[in-house]
Amino acid sequence: LMSFTLVFSILCLLNILLLRTKIPRNFIYVCFGTEALALLGFFFISGIPDGFSALWVCLIPSFALLIFGRKHGSLFSLIALAMMIFLFWTPIGRELLQYEYSGTFLLRFPFLYTAIYLISFLEEYVRSETQNQLKEAEQRYHYLYRHDALTGLYNRYGFNEIVDAAFADPPHKRIAVMILDIDDFKFVNDRYGHSAGDEVLKKVASVPSAVLCEHSRFCRWGGEEFCVLMQCNHDPVEMAEKVRKAVGDTVIAYEFARIHITVSIGVCIASDISQVDIATVINRADECLYTSKKNGKNQVTTVTLP
Repeated sequence: LMSFTLVFSILCLLNILLLRTKIPRNFIYVCFGTEALALLGFFFISGIPDGFSALWVCLIPSFALLIFGRKHGSLFSLIALAMMIFLFWTPIGRELLQYEYSGTFLLRFPFLYTAIYLISFLEEYVRSETQNQLKEAEQRYHYLYRHDALTGLYNRYGFNEIVDAAFADPPHKRIAVMILDIDDFKFVNDRYGHSAGDEVLKKVASVPSAVLCEHSRFCRWGGEEFCVLMQCNHDPVEMAEKVRKAVGDTVIAYEFARIHITVSIGVCIASDISQVDIATVINRADECLYTSKKNGKNQVTTVTLP
């Protein structure tokens, strides 16, 4: 008895440890189910005294819920309960067991089993809900880490991840970076207030998303600047002009005011992504943006790298 109990306990512990490995869970479930059935068979055939067998039998829900989780653990526990009721209370079952459990045990067993099941279910529910909340909090954290809170676009951290992925496995040989800056944004804030400035930023953020293709990645670069990474067959200069015109045609209604805005854009095109680094492309696009600002704003300046 002691040897069998020790072996069973070690096997259960190994199953729990295996849950943290890459071994398919179905295989672990089969192992645990086989061990549990072996334990039941051992007690039923050997005729272990009521108290000791009841202790082990009633712990089934704890093991089942721990290994399988709420859904499958509850099902396993109820099936085991049905099997034991059949073996304990029916003449056929008692004949198969060849052991007559006492009346006291037969009366106490369902209550004890149910109590342990409910406690185990509650523990598993709390653990599962805690894990879900932690997972949701982690997802929210990752989203906020990678996205701008005002516009919902990628921020620099999220954009850097996209850039790293683009350079690691480029879908196209050519790459282009577009940096756009809202013209006279300080005037908007000074005249209409910062709430109006926020509305302008959100509106500008929505315009390029409707113009650019699905292969372009758009982020808020900082302040009133936005950045676009293009890896597609579209002409970057043509797309930049479309963005500039779309923003210029947009009228932003704020309270009783109608705000008209424009953007200046700098574009850097690299013909071969393997011959450049992203820092160089962004710096050259930023220089082009400065040139657009210097030459009168509301225009596109472009440079092409060999």
